[in-house]
Amino acid sequence: MYAGKIPPAMLKKIVFSSLGPASSLVKVGPGVGEDAAVLQIDDSYHVVASDPVTGAKKNIGHIAVHVNANDVAVTGADPQFFMPTILLKSSVGEEGLRDIVGQIGKACKEVGATVVGGHTEFVSSIDMTIIAGTMFGYTSRYIPTSGACPGDAIVLTKGAALEGTSILASEREDELAGVLTTHELSIAKGFSSLISVVPEARLIRSYVTSMHDPTEGGIAGALNEMAEASGYGFDVDPAAIPVPDVTKKLCRHFECDPLKLISSGALIATVPPAHVNAVHDVLAGAHIEHAFIGSIVESGRTLDMPEHDALWDILD
Repeated sequence: MYAGKIPPAMLKKIVFSSLGPASSLVKVGPGVGEDAAVLQIDDSYHVVASDPVTGAKKNIGHIAVHVNANDVAVTGADPQFFMPTILLKSSVGEEGLRDIVGQIGKACKEVGATVVGGHTEFVSSIDMTIIAGTMFGYTSRYIPTSGACPGDAIVLTKGAALEGTSILASEREDELAGVLTTHELSIAKGFSSLISVVPEARLIRSYVTSMHDPTEGGIAGALNEMAEASGYGFDVDPAAIPVPDVTKKLCRHFECDPLKLISSGALIATVPPAHVNAVHDVLAGAHIEHAFIGSIVESGRTLDMPEHDALWDILD
C-alpha cells in the first residue's frame, strides 16, 4: 500500500458509508474534491477544513496553517480560527517545539487567523513529527468545488508543483546540490513562501463558480477532483500550465511529472465567460501570475487521475 490520500473509490466505498446521522445544517459535506465542510448557522455559513502535514519534516508549522487556510479560502470564506494537533517525535526538544509553534503563530498572522486551541504531545511510535490542523471561517456566500459548469474557463495561478518543489529542495538538499545551482536551490526552497492562495481567492471569489486547492495529486489530481465533484469534464492544454524552470529541472532529476506533484500555492478556479476579463484584471492588478489553461466541458478529461502523488515515490 502506498502513502498519501486514499483513492476516491475507497473513499466512497468505506469512508462515506460511515458518516453518522444526516443534518440539515450541512450544506457541503464530505465529497471527492470538496476542500471544506459548510454549515449553515442562522444567516451565515461556517466553513471548516482539516488537513495534515505528513510529507515534510521542515517548515511543518508554516505549511500546516497555510494548507488549511487555503481550503477555507477556496470555499469562499476568510480563515479566522485555527486548531492544530501536534504529534511530536520523542527526540524533539523544547527548541524544536518552540520553532514549530513559532511558525504556526507567524503563519496565522499572515492569513489573519487566531489559534484557539489544539493538542500537543510526544509520541514514541513515530519517527517524524506530524501536524493535523483544523481551520474555521465564515462567509455569506460559499463556493463548493461542485459548482463548475460547462463553458467556464479554467484559470490557474502561479504554477504547478510549488509545494512539492519546496519540500524536495528542503528534504533532498544534499542530493540536489549536484543538480541545481545554489541560486536555483534557494529559489526552490523559497517556494514555501508562495503556498498561500488566500490573497487570490479573496480577489476572485465574487466572480467564480468554483475554486480548488491542488494538494496531493497536483494539478492533474485537482482537475479530476473538480470533474468528479461537478459531474462534468475538463479540456485543458497541458502546455499552457505554468511550470517554473527550477521545478522542471528538479522533476527531470527525480523522473516525476510536475503535474502530478503536490501543488499547494496554485489556485484553480472556474470562471463564467462573462467574468474572464474581470478575473484577469484583478489578478494582474495584484501582480499574481496566472494562466487560462482550458475549460469545463460536458464530459471527458484530458489528464488522467494520478494513482498517488509523485512526492511519495521519491520520499518513501
